[in-house]
Amino acid sequence: MSQTNQIRAKRCGKALSAYSTDDTFTNLIDLLTDAQHWCDFTGQDFHIALAQACRHYISELNDDQHDERRHP
Repeated sequence: MSQTNQIRAKRCGKALSAYSTDDTFTNLIDLLTDAQHWCDFTGQDFHIALAQACRHYISELNDDQHDERRHP
């Protein structure tokens, strides 16, 4: 995992730890659930956001693999 993706993972872990007093995996589920409610409330499309997030994730993984090939 690249340093950039490690930073992303740690940043997310911090946000999840601060989200509530539950464990971080439960907080992840609650955050995703609340994000769906927020999208309903604000007229955003959660599934479009999720699809875009998946594309970003795949791109970041591909960048990570590309970087590993460059560094012996």
